[in-house]
Amino acid sequence: MVSASVGDAVNCPSNKLKLLRFAPKLTGIMEPPASPKVASPKVSSHWTPYFVSSDTQETREIVGRSVIAHTLKHTAQRKRPVTARFRSATLGNCIFFDLAYSMFGEAEAAIHVPRMENIFLFEMNLEGEMEVGQASPSRPFRPGEIYMINANAPHAKVWRSGGRQMMIKIHQNDMEAAVERLTHMPLSEPLRFATAPQPATGTAATLCGLVDVIVADMELERSVLAGAEGVGTERMLLDLMLHAIPSNYSHLLANPAPRIRPRHVRRAAEYIHVHSAGTIALDDLVRASGVSARTLHAGFRKYYGVPPMTYVRNVRLDRARLRLTQPGSGDVSVTGVALDCGFAHLGKFSRAYRDRFGELPSETLRSL
Repeated sequence: MVSASVGDAVNCPSNKLKLLRFAPKLTGIMEPPASPKVASPKVSSHWTPYFVSSDTQETREIVGRSVIAHTLKHTAQRKRPVTARFRSATLGNCIFFDLAYSMFGEAEAAIHVPRMENIFLFEMNLEGEMEVGQASPSRPFRPGEIYMINANAPHAKVWRSGGRQMMIKIHQNDMEAAVERLTHMPLSEPLRFATAPQPATGTAATLCGLVDVIVADMELERSVLAGAEGVGTERMLLDLMLHAIPSNYSHLLANPAPRIRPRHVRRAAEYIHVHSAGTIALDDLVRASGVSARTLHAGFRKYYGVPPMTYVRNVRLDRARLRLTQPGSGDVSVTGVALDCGFAHLGKFSRAYRDRFGELPSETLRSL
């Protein structure tokens, strides 16, 4: 991973995070004050000096202005409380954050964001035990895993031990523009990622490797990736995020449409994505496309590799998998997900799901 520094921003390469111990100043739940007194940190293409504090209010103000406004509660049994260490840097329109906590004895840091206003926040857990969720922190987020916090959704997190994570802030417009660029289709609904942490394997491992390279490059006196040429690196970063983390556009991302498609194929595909939860018959697609069933069938075979109704099934299966991996705060059942995603027959749904993903939907739900 990247090198870490201790104290007043003196860089000292190390594989282990070394945190300072500071005397307690203030603990408790902190809401955004009417007139903040702490200046906003300046974000540059190189890492800013470390901000280090055990003052809950000061930490909330600095981190909140850089990332997003939130409430923060530090609790500790000993006199030495939770100590936060934080720095930031930019790559194009993306902002990187390096956040670490040290804790002495039994302690925790609890964070709550009512709404991630127009912001996606990608996180890599480098070390430490924590839990994450939407309304409440309900899922373990382990070292070596990645996690995407959805735009315009609530977010909750609790650090159960000292640790460190890398975060990347992306505006909703930039992330959704990347989806349209990759799929060559307009978005039919807002982008939503699975709310469960994901293991850093496969494409996710490639993503984490790229983040490591970027982070290390921004340590250098003359950063190459964070300059004007960083546009290409930023694009690669967003593309890997979209391919590595399941979302409601995973099907289109896995099978991108050609840049130039006949109008009838495009109209039918857009109809499917808008109406996939309801009843769709071939006649509906014929009417939406304005061509004959034979012409529509040939178009989907040519541009998507499957017949129109198989395309419908695949879109529904992808959305069902997303639902099963992000049950949220309510009770989720395989039957309920199948019905919500347009499958009327549970047995056929389970077989099609296993054929597509290599496991039964009940196994996906149990693995959370």
